[in-house]
Amino acid sequence: MAVALLTERDIARCGDALSRCYRLDDSTDFDGLLRLIDQADDALQTRIPVSRS
Repeated sequence: MAVALLTERDIARCGDALSRCYRLDDSTDFDGLLRLIDQADDALQTRIPVSRS
């Protein structure tokens, strides 16, 4: 998954390379989405690996 701010022109240049694209008209939704992604990434990075012996 990738999250990006793209213009209509950017999307047109990508052509079929973009399988899905979702328009977010309200920037507060996008801010919340980025915050949730950051939280999930932080949680993943702070996990302690389990030793398998």
